[in-house]
Amino acid sequence: MTADVGAVVPRRILLHVGSPKTGTTFLQQVLWSQRELALAQGLLLPSASFHDHYLATVDVRERTAKPDAPPRAVGMWGRLVEEGRRWSGNVLISHELFAGTTAAQAERAVRAWGDEEVHVIVTARDLVRQIPAEWQEHIKHRSASTFSDFLDALRTSEGEAAMWFWTVQDYAAVCRAWGAAVPPERIHLVTVPPPGAPRDLLWRRFAGLLDLDPDRFDLVTSRANQSLRAEQVELLRRVNLGLGERLPMPGSYPGTVKEVFAQDVLAGRPGVPVALTGDHRTFALKRSRDMVDELEQLGVDVVGDLADLIPDDVSDDSLVTEHPEATPDTRLLAESVEAIGALLERFSAEHERAVEDGQVRRRLADELSRARSGHTELQMKHERLVHDWHQRPVRHFVIGISEQHPLVMRIRVGYWRVVNAGRFVARLPGRATRRLPRRSGDGR
Repeated sequence: MTADVGAVVPRRILLHVGSPKTGTTFLQQVLWSQRELALAQGLLLPSASFHDHYLATVDVRERTAKPDAPPRAVGMWGRLVEEGRRWSGNVLISHELFAGTTAAQAERAVRAWGDEEVHVIVTARDLVRQIPAEWQEHIKHRSASTFSDFLDALRTSEGEAAMWFWTVQDYAAVCRAWGAAVPPERIHLVTVPPPGAPRDLLWRRFAGLLDLDPDRFDLVTSRANQSLRAEQVELLRRVNLGLGERLPMPGSYPGTVKEVFAQDVLAGRPGVPVALTGDHRTFALKRSRDMVDELEQLGVDVVGDLADLIPDDVSDDSLVTEHPEATPDTRLLAESVEAIGALLERFSAEHERAVEDGQVRRRLADELSRARSGHTELQMKHERLVHDWHQRPVRHFVIGISEQHPLVMRIRVGYWRVVNAGRFVARLPGRATRRLPRRSGDGR
């Protein structure tokens, strides 16, 4: 059927609800770093920052009463909805922690939009890659669990980490939860392309759902959440063990350890990849096939190919490891030396910037002091001028005219010469006024 020319396309509310480790960081950085460009194409990302979308997940998942919940999270979902309803175009709210929303919570969240056309987007990647990536994310959030222990917990669904994993990584379950409030044709499953696919393919799939022109956006400056190799992730795990009560989370850990140490120092270093092998890989492939079968039955809109979620059942186990905790101490020592060097280099650069900033601050303070002195002097001159104008307006007027006209200036100079000469003569000796002689008999 051909669309009517000039037909009005209804605006849509797009909720990108996850899942974690499915390219969400990359997609969010592209959009938030070029928010104005998205807005020009009709897409609003409501509120001031990506952090506010995280706070909205805390609000929607009813975690605002938790001791570590930021106070500003209270009512954040309602504030995003209110801003979105004032916008006439498409609206996008994006955070992967929405994947942990229950069906009842999702229904309340969607109901807040009233009669708006709400769509849900789920990004999904095969479990063979997801399981190692999610374990690493736990390590970057201060966990000290080994990969072997994490795998055993997943297969038995025991423990908090395993329960969270299957809550947010069972894509069929995520679609069912949000499907309590949104029909299947408005639930869009975007598959992450397999290794070797064009780097921009995921972005193109995602941008198409948002009615954005993918070619107008810069993808170079956007950084994905990089995975670590076995040597680096084991070093980080041991650092977590050694920290004890220091650098808590929530607190200083994310900004210091995750962002600086893990992402800036350790990421990108050479080493052995962490991946599934043997029975664990077989287990992941089976769960992936089961999820694909459920997704087909749900009838959700697939953007990409469900085959992307089931990689080939072929791997070279000699090139990867499933046991980072078995990394030899000699390699960990070498990695530690490199990490310390990188941290010292970063500290030196930060120190030099701090010194330069201090010098700039002192120079600005001196300039500000001089400016204030000049301002005080000008203010005093202004006050004297105002005083002269009110007390001696004629004199003030003559002075002002003489400074603009040479002839008046000459008359003014001549006048003051005559006046000053008269004053000089009056002060000469013998010029004082003589007293009259006293008359006799006046009684004085």
